[in-house]
Amino acid sequence: MDTLVITLRVALSLGVVLALMWVLHRRMAKSGLGGGKAKGRRSATVDVVARQGIGGKASVVVVDVEGERLVLGVSEHGVNLLTSGQAPTPELTIVTAPVQLPVRPTPSADAFRQELEQQTGAEPSLPSDAAEALPMRPRNRRTQRATLPSAQQLQGSILSADTWRQAAAALRNRRVG
Repeated sequence: MDTLVITLRVALSLGVVLALMWVLHRRMAKSGLGGGKAKGRRSATVDVVARQGIGGKASVVVVDVEGERLVLGVSEHGVNLLTSGQAPTPELTIVTAPVQLPVRPTPSADAFRQELEQQTGAEPSLPSDAAEALPMRPRNRRTQRATLPSAQQLQGSILSADTWRQAAAALRNRRVG
């Protein structure tokens, strides 16, 4: 009886803790303190264009931020702006007419097309006797009997009733003694 009460208390305590964590997570996510995006603020897209190491822990990084290209010097002491300028705009090609892509038929496609033409012109050639056309195989109808292990095979196993009886007797003796 005591173990049942302790188990119920532990389960109830765990449920209260999990519910409290869920409520706090929801509140932090709504207030913007949970590491997500802050409300009303757009995050700038940062694209790393290139990175080149120039020493042990020093490197030069080229970054595009909101249409501006920055060249940064990065070392273990900090990040320094080396130069900045306008980021190059990507070249766009405007297509005004339909584009025809070159299509080369492969030899296998030609062979398939010829075979298909031959087959569509021919009459279906199925024999009139269905037994000859579709031979039937007998199914494996053996009955599978589930064999139950004997008491000798289960001896010492967790599945054995004797094992459970011995465990219960050991617990009873421990409580009494």
